[in-house]
Amino acid sequence: MSPTTTTIRGVAGKLLEAFCWAMRFERNLSPATVVAYETDLLQYIRFLAGRGVSLKQAAREDVIAFLEQRMDDGAMVRTRARQLSAIRRFYSYLVEEGEAEVDPCELIDPMRLPFHLPTVLSVEETIRLVERPDVSTPEGVRDRAMLELMYAAGLRVSECCALKLTSLHLAERLVTLDGKGSKQRLVPVAKKAADWVEFYMGDARKRILDSARSVRPDARNRLFVSRRGTGLTRQAIWKLTRKYALLAGITQDVHPHVLRHCFATHLLVNGADLRVVQALLGHASISTTEIYTHLSRDDIRAAYLKHHPRS
Repeated sequence: MSPTTTTIRGVAGKLLEAFCWAMRFERNLSPATVVAYETDLLQYIRFLAGRGVSLKQAAREDVIAFLEQRMDDGAMVRTRARQLSAIRRFYSYLVEEGEAEVDPCELIDPMRLPFHLPTVLSVEETIRLVERPDVSTPEGVRDRAMLELMYAAGLRVSECCALKLTSLHLAERLVTLDGKGSKQRLVPVAKKAADWVEFYMGDARKRILDSARSVRPDARNRLFVSRRGTGLTRQAIWKLTRKYALLAGITQDVHPHVLRHCFATHLLVNGADLRVVQALLGHASISTTEIYTHLSRDDIRAAYLKHHPRS
């Protein structure tokens, strides 16, 4: 596991290392999720040490005191909720493994987060965004293909970064995606997006790589590449999306995940089944997908208020 676990010595360090290993390789959680757990739990273990309490001795009051301390430090509600979730999962693991007799989190309710609807653009705004790149340049063709594909297939930005040439099945208009927890799914691709990706692969991608001083071996099979000879990073995709939103005259705070929100919401508004949208998004639980029903209801209400003669 990562070197940070070695900063906690003794029993606590060994238990944390075993937990992180189990989450990564037995529960198949993503490396990023495991690192987040580890970081939060290191902070908690250090807090307990400062109180002279061990992991196995900790009681409900110690967990609450930690959360109160984090609040005093200025930690946001979402951060504290995440840390409580990490502590709950850690103790659940310890009890399952017989390493702890009591779970101090058992009588602590999960923290309720304020409900925020994600940003969603109208269909007209979304089209303006994806059509904004200047396709007279190789990078513009790449960006048009990328935005079209993100909207057409509901890609997470991490999935877009990781896309390989071998993930594409353009003749069948399908793409294979490696989602969270290494779960793979096959998603249809709209004809317009498939056409732009094919056009990009025909010449623009080669021209971008040919202009690089050197090309990293792992970039040769990456779909979206840069003039540095690397695959596009999350940060690059984030900046490009914001840039084109501003150029398209969109005043809302637009980031790559907004295109995923648009994908789901526009499908539901146009009559797609919620279970189908869940499968397309790769959500493990339908409750995660249900947030988009709130968005589509708001859309329907707005349309009603605008168009009904007696509204």
